[in-house]
Amino acid sequence: MRQKFFIATLASAMAASSAASAQTYTIDKITITGSQTVPTANLYAVIKEHPGMKATRDDIVGDQDAISAVLGKANVVGGIKTQLLGPKANGHYEVTFIVEDKGAQAPVVTHVAPKLGEQIIDGNKSIPTDQLIAATGLKPGEDMTNEKVLAAETAIQGVYKAAKLPVSMAISGETKMMDGGKVNVYWHIVETKAKKKRRNTEDEGGQKVDE
Repeated sequence: MRQKFFIATLASAMAASSAASAQTYTIDKITITGSQTVPTANLYAVIKEHPGMKATRDDIVGDQDAISAVLGKANVVGGIKTQLLGPKANGHYEVTFIVEDKGAQAPVVTHVAPKLGEQIIDGNKSIPTDQLIAATGLKPGEDMTNEKVLAAETAIQGVYKAAKLPVSMAISGETKMMDGGKVNVYWHIVETKAKKKRRNTEDEGGQKVDE
């Protein structure tokens, strides 16, 4: 699932320098605004910093990440900006997490086509297995679709037709999911000796009819 909620950088008051990261801020107040999809109480519940505590820039970034994770799980589209306001007269700071909530969006699910493991053929007495497999054009490891399986079945039928053998054939295919996202294709072939057609110039007794 693709997370759609992105994180904005902290305000310029918290520049990304080693000195800013190491500096400790005494927090007087923490505010979360703008969340429409997720109750604000759920967002306050995941932050570790609270009024009266001392926090570094990294601590506040961690709270921002925690809020973003909750919004991401709810499939909220938008962003978040964090402001550090201060110092106030007492030297303390206020932190405001500003959520840009554009509503929830259903997660995008990507379906990955299974890969071909191998083809197994049985019942083919008249034509070698390797010849039939080659005719399908399918290669181990390639993406498999229903269309490819149907095309492979048609190709096998074409080999029998081109061979003009004194047999008729019926074929059925079966796919089986294997470990590692692979699929095996099983071809079951039934060959039947073709019946000889009766000549139109012969009567029931087998004698040629005079005109």
